[in-house]
Amino acid sequence: MSAWSGRIWIGRDWWGFEGVSGDSRPHAHLCAQVVAALDGVARVETEAGVVEAPVIAIPPGVRHRLLGADGPLRAIYPRPLGRLARHWRIAGEVATRPDWAALLTQGDLAATLDAEAALGEAQPIDPRLRLALDALDGELGLADLARRAGLSTARLRTLAQTELGAPLAHWRLWRRLELAMLSLRAGETLASAAAEAGFVDQSHLNRAMRRFFGVTPLTAAQLRG
Repeated sequence: MSAWSGRIWIGRDWWGFEGVSGDSRPHAHLCAQVVAALDGVARVETEAGVVEAPVIAIPPGVRHRLLGADGPLRAIYPRPLGRLARHWRIAGEVATRPDWAALLTQGDLAATLDAEAALGEAQPIDPRLRLALDALDGELGLADLARRAGLSTARLRTLAQTELGAPLAHWRLWRRLELAMLSLRAGETLASAAAEAGFVDQSHLNRAMRRFFGVTPLTAAQLRG
């Protein structure tokens, strides 16, 4: 089993990794992902086969597995609904993006992504849905969230799927993963990070991390840089 090495960090509109990728399981996440090889090509396995290219763009919700690259790589995850996601507009099928190679493989990645994000606008969403999203950090169930938004449960479920592309339960997990990642970056233990982010326990955090990123929280903790 190959190990990951490098660093991860969280920007305002993106998550990023730079280094040598290791093993990952098939997974899908709420955000898009862009994989850029710093030397040679990157490889991503999808249900349609293996894609090899210097830069590969993976839309949200597409099940895939990162197979690594010829050397170090950069993986960028635009924050859902954020400015970078709005600017890049990655959708549809997995695609190669040779025109992005120079942009994503040279210079300071964080500065590059912040500059790219500045070119976009945050995605506007229905204000009723925003009320529900603002309450996701708590423990309210779908029915309570619907009442908060002034909608029926069925209407809120449909609105979330239409505008967000995923159920609110997935967005709650994503929010909690962000909080857990920030705690791990600050040096907290896995158990503390899980509790502070609202996961039932460390195993719950582990399952969510594998589901959305294909790696364990321990791997993420070791790469906090």
